[in-house]
Amino acid sequence: MNAKLSFGFSGLYSVKETIDLVKRSEDAGLESVWVAEDYFDAGGFSLATACAMSTSRIQIGIGVINPYTRHPTLSAMEACTLDDISGGRLIVALGASNKRWMELQAGIPFQKPITATKECVQIMKGLIRGEEVEFSGKYFKTGKVKLNNQALRPNQPIYMGVKGDNALEAAGEVADGVLLSAGSPIAYVKYAREKIATGARRVGRDPSEIKIAAYLPTYMEADGEAAKEKMKPQAARYIGLHGAKPIMTTSGLDVELLNHYQQAFMSGAKPSIPLTHEIVDTVVIAGTPDQCRRRIEEYIEAGVDMPVVFEAQGVCPPAECIRNVERYLMD
Repeated sequence: MNAKLSFGFSGLYSVKETIDLVKRSEDAGLESVWVAEDYFDAGGFSLATACAMSTSRIQIGIGVINPYTRHPTLSAMEACTLDDISGGRLIVALGASNKRWMELQAGIPFQKPITATKECVQIMKGLIRGEEVEFSGKYFKTGKVKLNNQALRPNQPIYMGVKGDNALEAAGEVADGVLLSAGSPIAYVKYAREKIATGARRVGRDPSEIKIAAYLPTYMEADGEAAKEKMKPQAARYIGLHGAKPIMTTSGLDVELLNHYQQAFMSGAKPSIPLTHEIVDTVVIAGTPDQCRRRIEEYIEAGVDMPVVFEAQGVCPPAECIRNVERYLMD
């Protein structure tokens, strides 16, 4: 494998279990480990702090925090502190979450998600650089504010976890990288890279400086067809979550199928259209170790700089996923 691999998992595990997984990832020689902050699971900064205190080398990513529940100044304070604790190993990714979690459950208006995320990144980066920030945006407005503590890394990387056209272009304008959602097909990686480049060029940035990380749900076993069969529920979840948006349509998946799965996902119903193994292969990585290795290499060739092997939830315990990565994918 030409690129270094990373590992990602959900926030569903206890702190002890999470720390053990991060230690295993570091011992395996992985480049980074990513802790997901999904509402209403474990808090990303607290969990990442525990991981930082228990390791010494591996980069620690939080993917993703949102601009609604933490004000940008608070997120900058947290990011600076944790980067210091980790010795400069932190990567923070921001995304707008979704209307169901934010508005319907948390009671926070889900307004201007792209603008809010972009402005949050701008405010955070200014504060982390040590600047006095006075911001008057379309979503956020601040008075003159400056962090009292000096950042360990004034250029601490901040990624955006986004997927729409305008959001990808916004990331190209302000972010250091983009974290692609789990379930992103290879064709979409190329598409996303083009949109990011459009935004970057618009503000005079070099597109090659903006890194792409991607959550790649992966499961491998000797029987490749059995592996694909076991990953059908995961593929169905991501198809339902994303629906008929470019993240799915760029791969050539049928719009009728995408709409059907999204309607089922939103209503909690079981889809009636079966998934073929070819569709599973489009959305997740499943098969023999050799097949999975080749698939990850194709993602890298398409433009992924940091492939994050993501746990196969409900199929394979994350500790076993890490062992398989070390056994079959590490050169």
